[in-house]
Formats: sequence, structure tokens, C-alpha cells
Amino acid sequence: MSLQHENQESRFIAESVVDSLLLFARQWDESTAEDVVQNALVKLFELAEPPENTTAWLFALVRNESNDRFRRRKKTERLNEDYALSREHWFEPDHESRLDAAVVAGQLQELPLDLREIIVAKIWGELTYEEIAEVTGSSKSTVHRKYVEGLSQLKKMVQK
Repeated sequence: MSLQHENQESRFIAESVVDSLLLFARQWDESTAEDVVQNALVKLFELAEPPENTTAWLFALVRNESNDRFRRRKKTERLNEDYALSREHWFEPDHESRLDAAVVAGQLQELPLDLREIIVAKIWGELTYEEIAEVTGSSKSTVHRKYVEGLSQLKKMVQK
């Protein structure tokens, strides 16, 4: 693969936000986060010219691909569940031995995705409200309101 541009600033930005991008991508799916971030970085360096705001552009790219993969996975899971339900059961299901995914995932994972992605982008991605609004397709005031709401919910969960 040959890189289309040799922009040192893009390289520096990519290296400085890679951990934040990984954390951001993990909000949708832990198992594909590294692939999603790698794809975003490859796309960055394939561009003829770097984007105006490289950090926000990378977050938007990671968000979009993560959402796409998440939706595809959920659709496949639903199809598999529908198929499994349509088949004759040989054994009785043991519901008591199943783990509660929400408890295992942690308190941040308990927040709704729209709140969680804003908190991760703001705190670990160090994006401004304006940049997050651009990434999520929301207004700056909506992003701020959801950020405050998410932090409030996290505070309540921690105090329990």
C-alpha cells in the first residue's frame, strides 16, 4: 500500500488519538474495535489531502463503521435467535446460569449509547462539544445536554 500524502501532522494526530479511538469504538463492540480503528487510520492515509479537522474526522469514521458493524451483528443475532426459536428444543434452557451482561460490562456500559459515546468522545477523545456535534450529527446544545445528563446518571450509579 502506498500512502497518498505524507502529512506529519496527520501522523501525529493519529498516533495521539489512537487509544481514545479504541475506547470510543469499544462502546459498540469490543471484538471489532481494533479493526475499526485500523480501517479509519488506513483511510486517513489514503486521502490525497488530510481533512480539515483530522481528529473529529477520525471519530466520525470510527462511529459510522462501529454503528454499521453493530447493526449488522444485531441483525444476525436476531436472525439466529428466530431460527433457534423455530427449532424443536432438545433440552430445557437453564436461565439461572446465564450472566447478566449489564452488570459484567460495568457502569459506563449501562448508559444509553448516545450518552456513552458523547462522554467517551469528550473525556477520552478530548473533543469539543462542537466537534462531537459534528461527529454525531447533533446540535452543540444537544451534545452538552446529553453530556451533563450522562454524567448525572453515572454519578447516581456510583453513589448506589
